[in-house]
Amino acid sequence: MHTRATKLAAFGRLLDILDELREKCPWDKEQTNESLRPLTIEETYELSEALLADNKAEISK
Repeated sequence: MHTRATKLAAFGRLLDILDELREKCPWDKEQTNESLRPLTIEETYELSEALLADNKAEISK
């Protein structure tokens, strides 16, 4: 099991990646709440299916 410190460090790395994408990625800069909506809904359905199937590999994607 991962320690709290390990989890916090991983979350910090995630936040750093998000900050970098917002600054440097042209696709990311163009996104709006409206443009992200269909993608978010699709990902949510995929996660839901993985949860129902108890498919840990798909859940962790």
